[in-house]
This record gives sequence, structure tokens and C-alpha cells, in this order.
Amino acid sequence: MDNGGANAWYKDAMQLTSVPLAPSVRSKLQRAGFVSVRDVKKTRGPVELALEAGLTNEEASEVMKVVRFGVDGTALAGAKSASELLREETGKLPIYTFSSELDALLGGGVAAGEITELCGCPGIGKTQMCVQLCASVQIPHAFGGYDGEAVYVDTEGSFMAERAEEIAEATARHLRSVSNASPEDAGMSDAIASFTAERMLERVHLFRCHEVTELLAVLEALPAYVKKHRVRLVVVDSVAFHFRQDFRDMALRTTILAKMTQRLQQLASENALAVVTVNQVTVKPDPRGGGARLVPALGESYAHACTTRIILSWEDDTRTAYLYKSPRLPQGRARYTVTEGGIRDVRGTKRPAE
Repeated sequence: MDNGGANAWYKDAMQLTSVPLAPSVRSKLQRAGFVSVRDVKKTRGPVELALEAGLTNEEASEVMKVVRFGVDGTALAGAKSASELLREETGKLPIYTFSSELDALLGGGVAAGEITELCGCPGIGKTQMCVQLCASVQIPHAFGGYDGEAVYVDTEGSFMAERAEEIAEATARHLRSVSNASPEDAGMSDAIASFTAERMLERVHLFRCHEVTELLAVLEALPAYVKKHRVRLVVVDSVAFHFRQDFRDMALRTTILAKMTQRLQQLASENALAVVTVNQVTVKPDPRGGGARLVPALGESYAHACTTRIILSWEDDTRTAYLYKSPRLPQGRARYTVTEGGIRDVRGTKRPAE
């Protein structure tokens, strides 16, 4: 083994007691079974480390920087290799929609670290899907979930607590049935004991914004808020409402939208949480056909704001999600329905073979 390899091996074998970390962080790591630098490097990124050791995302990111680059190297540690990025991406958990066909279309569910836009006409199920995600993000670790909390920014007054309670109760019933099917899994039994609809509603934090200034103020305060709570999902329903009514200066509107989008993207990436925005549709003349067609609101410039854009529409009296834009997934369609218990598969459909 050459000197470089020997040094690398020595650093990996170094005990965490010799690494300059905050005592509380080191204690959490040791309780979770992380003894050496090598143990930390085996994780697939800060998200997985945070979940396993009970750290905040900020603490986990700092630990990863220190063990990889040392204290002196963290200032110049901005570059990451493609393999590191891959480990981080694969370490992120999806948030389930509870429609297996829709989850398959999205590569497992709504992704963390990104902005996902739901766009469609009234009554197609945009708000229903957002409320379902607020319940899904709270699924305990034992069931493969985030055990997180949600922030719901409501600009239209469309959030209904009674509806959220119905979806929460259905989610809890589903997990109880899963737990009952695996009685030998003590982790599931312990987790489901406290997983009630009332507790789920307490972990959805609602901000009602009546005008654009209130919306911007909430977005400004969100970074500190999500660190204080275990927020893993931020919903903005809808992002278009105030911008379609309160602005005559289109240049100013474009500037504010760009800054708002930048804040949301930064919030998603720095905290490894999912941001879901709801957009409306508008009628646009079709010069080729002489008629008109429905297109997402806020114009072409805003189309670049989201990472993933999903267009929800009716096709043959069935709700259909069309994956219109994604940097990692192919375009495609998935059918879904809205039931009393939330978002589900259309009866008689099966998850596509992988």
C-alpha cells in the first residue's frame, strides 16, 4: 500500500472521538452505532445519515463535510463527484401518492430536494393530492417513510381540515393493516401505536396568505421554520392565485416570481425536502387550429421554475396525470382517482411491470 493509500485508510479508520464535532452530534452518532469515519462514509449521503442518527439535515451535512475533507478543507469543499451525487440521490426517500401507477410514473413518488408542480383545471384533484402528500410524508421510518411534518401555504382558502382528517384516518388504517400483516415486526407495531389522525393533523402547519406580500413573508421565514420542525414537505397551493390577480406590472411580476422560485429551490435542496406547488391553467389561442387550448398559467418563463411538472387532466372521464417535464424521468401517463380516503389507483388497474 502506498503512502497515499495508507493515509486514506488511516483516516477512514479514525474514531469519531478524534474528529472535531459538537458533543451532542457525536453522542447521537455513537448511539446510532457510528464509531469511525468509515462508518459515516458508508451512508449514502446526509439524508440517510440524518435519518439513521437522528440529526438535522444541517448537522448531517456538516458531519459529512468534516469526515470527507477535514476542518481545513471544508471551505474549498464545494465540488462533489458524480458518485457522491448519485449516492445522495438514491438515499432520498420518495413521498408516496398512494396511487401505485402514479408513484411508478414519478420514479417511486414525489422526490425530495426538488420542486414538483401540479397543474390542472379546477376539480381535477390538485388540492386532494397535496393533502394526501401531507399525510404520506408522516409515514414512520418503520414503514419506509420520512416520519416528517408538512407546511401548507394556502393562498386560495382551499385547505379543508375535515378533508385532511378523512385522508389522515385512511392513511392510519392502511398502515395498521400493513402492521397486522407483519406481526413479527416490532418496529411497525411500536410506530403505529402513536400514529393517529389527530397527531397527523397537528403536524401539518397551515399558513393562510391573503395577498402576495403575506406569501412572500411566509417564504422568507420558512428556512428557519423548517429547521425548528421536522418539515419534509412544503406545499404552495396555489402559486398562481395572487400573481394572476394582483399585478399589472408584468416585469415586476416576473422578477418577484423568479426570486420566489429561487427561494423555494434553495429551501428544497439545502434541507432535502420536497416542495410541491400548485398551478392553475389558462386559455391560450391556438393559431394553428384556430381555436384555443388550456396551458399552465404564469407564462413560458415560469415553466422553468419547477424541476418536475405534472399536468392533471380528464381523459375519457378518468383523471390522468401526464409527466410533462422532468430531468430524470421519461414522459408518460398514469391514471388515478380521488376517493374518500385520498388518492388511489383507478379500480382494475395494476402497477406497470418494472
